[in-house]
Amino acid sequence: MRLTCPNCSAKYEVDEAMVPPGGRDVQCSNCSQTWFQPGPRRVEPPAPEPAPEPAAPEREPRLSEVAVEGPSGAPGAEANAEAPRPTRRQIDPGVTDILREEAEREARLRRGDPPPEPAPQQEEMPLASKPRPTREERLAELEGAEDAFDTEQISAAVASAAAASRREQFPDIEEINSTLRATGDRHEDEASATDVDTVGAAGRRRGSVRRGFFMMIILAAVLVGIYSYAGQISEAVPQAGPALESYLDTVNAARFWLDDMARSLASGSEG
Repeated sequence: MRLTCPNCSAKYEVDEAMVPPGGRDVQCSNCSQTWFQPGPRRVEPPAPEPAPEPAAPEREPRLSEVAVEGPSGAPGAEANAEAPRPTRRQIDPGVTDILREEAEREARLRRGDPPPEPAPQQEEMPLASKPRPTREERLAELEGAEDAFDTEQISAAVASAAAASRREQFPDIEEINSTLRATGDRHEDEASATDVDTVGAAGRRRGSVRRGFFMMIILAAVLVGIYSYAGQISEAVPQAGPALESYLDTVNAARFWLDDMARSLASGSEG
C-alpha cells in the first residue's frame, strides 16, 4: 500500500495490514505532517441493476402530508450534522520507524548521497586452550632432559664444588705456613704486632667461613622452598610459570641421576 504525504508529497510503501479497514492517523517522518489515512478499499462487483418498474401516475400531495413530512426532515439533518467524528488512533512506533526510514532514504536519493556503509564487524577469534601434558609426555621430557645432561660433566662439577666448599671451611695449610715464621727470624720491632695480626687474620677467616656456610644453608633452603611451593608460586605469579617449569625439570633430572648413581653404587657394593 502506498501512502503519500499531502504536505511534502513524500511517498511510503507500507503493508496493507498496518492500516485497518476503518483507517488510522499516520505521520510523515519528513515534515511531521499528520493526516487520516482511510483503509484499503475493496473492489466489489457491481450489483445487477433491477428491472425498471412502470412509472405510477403522479398525484398532488395533500396539505396534511406536507405538514407532517416537513418537521420530520429537520431532526434527521441535525442528527447527521452532529454525528461524532471517528477518534484518531495513536500511530504504532513500528510504522513511525518505517516511515522515517523511507523518508530518509528518499531524501538521500534526492540529494544523490550514497547509502551509509554498514559498520565493519570484527570476527571473534577462538581462544585455543593449551592442552595439559599427560604423565607419559612429562616422563618423556624428563628422560630427554636427563639424557641432555652429561654425567661426566655433572660429576666434575660436583667434585669441584665439594673441593671449593672444603677449602672455604678449612684454612689453607700453605697459607698458614707462609704466615708463620720462626721467632728467631722475626725482627724485634715486629714481634708484638705479628702475633696480633695473625690472631686477627684467623678470626676474620673463621668469620668468612661461617658466613659462607650460613649463605649456603640459606640458598639451599630457598631452592627447596621454590621446589616445594612451585604450584602456589605459579598461580600467584603466572609470568614465572615457564621459569619454574624449567627449574623443576632440572631438579627432577638431577634427582633421577642421583637415584641412578646410588643404585649403581649399591649394586656394586653388593656384588
